[in-house]
Amino acid sequence: MTRYDVAVLGGGIIGASLAEELTRRGGRVCLIERNTIGCEASNAAAGILSAQSDLEQPDAFFEFCQASMQLYPTWVAHLERVARRPIGYHVDGILHLALTPSGVRQMEVRRRWQRRLGYRVERWSAQEVRRREPNVGNQVKAGFFFPDEAQLDNVALMEALAVACRRAGVAVWEQTMVRRLLVRRGMAAGVQTSRGACQADVVVNCLGSWASLGGSRIRLPRIVPAKGQMLAFEAPKRFLRHVVMSEAGYAVQRRDGTLIAGSTVEFVGFDKRVTMEGLHTIVSGFTRMFRREALEACAFRESWVGLRPCGPDRLPVLGPTRLPGLHAAIGHFRHGILLAPMTAKVMAELILDGRSSFDLGPFSIKRFSK
Repeated sequence: MTRYDVAVLGGGIIGASLAEELTRRGGRVCLIERNTIGCEASNAAAGILSAQSDLEQPDAFFEFCQASMQLYPTWVAHLERVARRPIGYHVDGILHLALTPSGVRQMEVRRRWQRRLGYRVERWSAQEVRRREPNVGNQVKAGFFFPDEAQLDNVALMEALAVACRRAGVAVWEQTMVRRLLVRRGMAAGVQTSRGACQADVVVNCLGSWASLGGSRIRLPRIVPAKGQMLAFEAPKRFLRHVVMSEAGYAVQRRDGTLIAGSTVEFVGFDKRVTMEGLHTIVSGFTRMFRREALEACAFRESWVGLRPCGPDRLPVLGPTRLPGLHAAIGHFRHGILLAPMTAKVMAELILDGRSSFDLGPFSIKRFSK
């Protein structure tokens, strides 16, 4: 039986990116996924890389997001080169629409502290917003444009990452359920799975909304699924020039014209049904953001649901647990796509070198025992 250096549990973007990073750095890695790589929240996302526009304060999480954003161009180039396929990465900026006076005040505060830190943010009048985005409606009070924000095709990203894992030499165990954690002499020693034991010196829980390890007796912060319903429409090309966000929802247009509309945030367990209430929430948000006449040109295509992993304080949990050899990289909530390259980098450093280049103290599991 092959013994691995690291067993990575969960084949979403966090687990797959970590497995590929560890293997490229010389580790022998087994990636265990109950379905197929990227099949859950990673494929269900919109592919928005928002490191500024929806972050409320200049804290460690903001800095972590910035660090991950800086890794993205090189990381995308690597994956596209290895997988020989495009990922649809574009730095087009994000336009945040303020639809109420209170929304304007909130975004103006955000603009000021970010500009003080040297980040680019532009404030546009309502007239300027409609000139730059002609399909925006009359409810907009002001626009806040973040020119360095980006988007990508997250489904294409996960396809490329799956190829990159295999070409790097990751042992990929798909359609494999994790049964329990193996513990020997007080240390993690691998996991028992539906296809047998996977022995490993280090185990990393990247199981997203399924992060609780049955039978491990290791208490982790409670990670719950945050249900997000999504809609896709056929829309005229150049319906949008940028990713458009507001307190009412968001819209992303792919290069082929597909318009993605989202999203709800519902704490209803593992319910993956698309509901009438969810459809109403998203469509109502769109009618606040865009001209009704413009929306008439959009034809419904499909709907789906993603379950985003949300921790008690909506921040990631990164690093070792109280059981030697067991690590966690969970709770990324709405920023999993954005934070994948930085999470992979620092977790690989921690596992292989014993320390990371970014202070993970604010994201340690220890914060929940204070």
